[in-house]
Amino acid sequence: MGRWTGLAARLVNPLALGSLAFGLSACALFDFGPPGPDDYPVKGIDVSYYQEDINWRSVVADNTAFAWLKATEGGDWYDPKFDANWYGAAMAGLPRGAYHFWYFCRPAMEQVSWFLQHVPYDPYALPPVLDIEWVNSKTCPGHPPREVIISEVRIWLDAIERYYGKRPIIYTSISFYNDRLRGAFPGYFIWIASYKGHPIVRDPSLRWNFWQHTEAGRVSGIRGRVDRNVFNGSVREWQAFLQGRLRPES
Repeated sequence: MGRWTGLAARLVNPLALGSLAFGLSACALFDFGPPGPDDYPVKGIDVSYYQEDINWRSVVADNTAFAWLKATEGGDWYDPKFDANWYGAAMAGLPRGAYHFWYFCRPAMEQVSWFLQHVPYDPYALPPVLDIEWVNSKTCPGHPPREVIISEVRIWLDAIERYYGKRPIIYTSISFYNDRLRGAFPGYFIWIASYKGHPIVRDPSLRWNFWQHTEAGRVSGIRGRVDRNVFNGSVREWQAFLQGRLRPES
């Protein structure tokens, strides 16, 4: 994954600041497994109304560097806690962004319009995120073919980038990525959900930038469980990401 493949390369070559190479061979060289979530210095969460009222100052104090907030789903559902989370996280000084959950039975431009209606333009916000994964839905059964998904998703990504001025991040599972997205969107940051192990173990060829490693995490300021994530890079790279100076591998 070039510079984005993470910590193991630094263990192999601590002077490497440009191209990083993370592979199982690096782990085998030192006879240890891949890094765990605690080995990544930049940690964050993603939330929705399921987390109810959040004390964002406590979240920040608990070593949380970023948060993505569910905003919309499809073309007709809006998270009732989005506004409180959007402004609450900002007031606490936490970098935050919004995410949209993709609905396969809505045209892309309907989903674009719905997102634009509910997510304010904020030049200081994190890039918008598109959450796309397989779901069992009675109202939208079936699995669209790769070419249809890629065409529709590209419409959403392009329109959102034009409006907000930031290239969106793609959140997905390893299975969906391999089934429908692999190779389709070079130049985009990829956020992978993998609860059963480090992404490099499950798919050594996978290119990823964020890792959602659990849906049952605990963070101060949130009463129940919460999704926890890590950024695949150093603190310095995270600052470059926040400033828009970091680019994913094409």
